[in-house]
Amino acid sequence: MVSFFALLTIGICYRISAAGGSESQDNLIKELFLNRNYDALSRPITNENDPVIIHFAVTLNILVFVSDQDQVMKTNGYLDLNWSDPRLAWEPTKYGGVDVLRLPVDKIWQPDIALTNTVDGQFWPNYKSNAVIYSDGTVLWVPPFIYKSGCDTNPFYFPFDHQLCNMVFRSVTYNSLEVDLDSKDKMDLKDYNVQPSGTWEVAKVPLFRTYRAEQRSYGRVPIVSVQLDMTVARKSKFYVTTFLLPCVCIAFLTVFVFYLPTASGEKLCLSISILFSIVIFLLILIDILPPSDSLPLMTKFLLFTFVCNLLSAFLTTISVRWNFRTNQTYIMPRWIKALFLVKLPKYLKLSVPTRLEKRADVVKLQKKPTCSNNLVQRSRSERKQTGLKPAAVPNGHLNQFYLPSVYEEERRKHRILDEIDHITQYLRQFPGYDSALNGVAYIAHCMEEQDEEEDVSNDWKFIALVIDRLLLWIFFLGNAIGSLSILLNSPHLFTALPEK
Repeated sequence: MVSFFALLTIGICYRISAAGGSESQDNLIKELFLNRNYDALSRPITNENDPVIIHFAVTLNILVFVSDQDQVMKTNGYLDLNWSDPRLAWEPTKYGGVDVLRLPVDKIWQPDIALTNTVDGQFWPNYKSNAVIYSDGTVLWVPPFIYKSGCDTNPFYFPFDHQLCNMVFRSVTYNSLEVDLDSKDKMDLKDYNVQPSGTWEVAKVPLFRTYRAEQRSYGRVPIVSVQLDMTVARKSKFYVTTFLLPCVCIAFLTVFVFYLPTASGEKLCLSISILFSIVIFLLILIDILPPSDSLPLMTKFLLFTFVCNLLSAFLTTISVRWNFRTNQTYIMPRWIKALFLVKLPKYLKLSVPTRLEKRADVVKLQKKPTCSNNLVQRSRSERKQTGLKPAAVPNGHLNQFYLPSVYEEERRKHRILDEIDHITQYLRQFPGYDSALNGVAYIAHCMEEQDEEEDVSNDWKFIALVIDRLLLWIFFLGNAIGSLSILLNSPHLFTALPEK
């Protein structure tokens, strides 16, 4: 064993001398490693019952990524390990004022501190840098690392989520009675602020020690570990502008399906297009978020929008069917007339369209032309009551007449009846009068039926309009309340990220 350390010391001295090292450093290294028989395998203690105190710190350089799908956090930084080795102390005055040495860490004792929750098998630092040894026996070792540690991501509040990722460091073979860890309160971020992550923001980085008893083959022993709880907040501006806002706009676009006129024929086409858009956003969200037992808020919002769109498509189909109903296939019940033509338009601020007044005297088609006889009898009876005399009809033309303003309307009516009576008597002298009168009555009857069909058809169209307006308000309020209740449920929605 002595010969091995002698050869090791000679090799170190040769390297230092070849690099231009001073004679004082050569003598110091010979003294520390050869004359004192330094053993790199034994703990640097003076009393066997005393533990070696390791001052532990972590500095973060780069937060490379936090993968939601793989639940992995990759970090770049360096450890700061500091302990005391009394066997490496010396008097600087005896060695030309040399008060610090930088030697390969493999040549001295080092604590076997490893990352226990790694996911790629990299438990130790990637590069073993030199250890800095001071004259009072203090050893400083700052190894850089690139670690991939496990991160239990919870995407429930995506994209306003905060994730808690852990890094647990402990000695692999030593217990707390042999090697104890003394850590700082939190991770150092002085180098991270120079190159922050573009996707995540580091919110909290507390460091704390934990002690627990571990069962081993020779009994229960106390184990000490240092745990880093890194809370990272997602920078949500990108997801808000490219994902959340389009989803909200599509959700409220469902409302305007009921504002589109039924006659355009594009209501169902718009509903199906919105449905396809929601499915595409759901597929994108599945690629972003990992599978989880808890349903994320964004997934709930898209499913809510999906269900609302299905209901709108179903109700739009009913509205379109009602719009094209006629009196030939459907008889409108009284409750529909009372509800959709009288009551609901008042509350929805819809004006019922006015209809043209039908003629008071309706000509009905009969086997014999009794229409003129009825009119003649009516004109004669009314003329007897008013005392008006029939006017002459020269050359088959109506005479112009003027009435006083006091009885203008009433006398005008009676005059018209007299004129009809005289015209009827005059026309009876010509052959084909009865057949012509039947034709006129038939035309009047057909026009009456056509007017009735148009009135019923217009009633169904107006009912469809009332249904659309009612559903517009219902879906607007439902979408607004449902969307806000889902999206505002995130506790980190209005939480400001820490400044750099």
